Amino acid sequence: MLEIKNITKRYQKGSEAFTALDNVSLRIKKGDFMAVTGASGAGKSTLLNAIGGLIHPDSGEVLFNGKDIYKQKSKVTDEYRKNHIGFMFQQFHLMPYLTVLDNIRLACYEKHQLDSINNYLERCSLAGLKNKYPSELSVGEKQRTAFIRAIISTPAILLADEPTGNLDPVNSSILMVLVEDYHKNGGTVVLVSHDPLVAKYANRNITLEMGKILSS
Repeated sequence: MLEIKNITKRYQKGSEAFTALDNVSLRIKKGDFMAVTGASGAGKSTLLNAIGGLIHPDSGEVLFNGKDIYKQKSKVTDEYRKNHIGFMFQQFHLMPYLTVLDNIRLACYEKHQLDSINNYLERCSLAGLKNKYPSELSVGEKQRTAFIRAIISTPAILLADEPTGNLDPVNSSILMVLVEDYHKNGGTVVLVSHDPLVAKYANRNITLEMGKILSS
């Protein structure tokens, strides 16, 4: 499904260069649940964004079904993100002037996806809040809204960057059960986290340190 081959990404800040990813190679199979752990600055988010078509590596390849997503026309890369990738972040990124329902609708591209929203709201205990605005939600409710938005278009791959970082243990468990359910229904998950408890949900675990894979 996904093959990352020898990707390197460097950043320049003034006269200093920082290597976020250093010749990283990795295979992600359909149905994997991979947890990526490591200290801050280890390259976890850069890896996730490279997989998601958001950060072009300086060298190497990111292959989806055998084709390098960065050697296609930009329109094709956009279609890859739209049709195959769901993103979930620590900071939620909900539109403050839209209701829960309308935030989720933004990620729907087909009618059947719109029709499934109420079902997801019920499963995530948000049915009574669909007309509320983000400012009226708890932190856990915001993240569950972001989760629905990420998977409403039934993407093949869910990329989650520190999704429990702002949550208490109870809400973290609620969210991870939802992510686990997505995985059990055939979804592929790549999740970045500092929380070692999150790794227990994964069937694969890798550790990054200074841009290199230490264990997998």
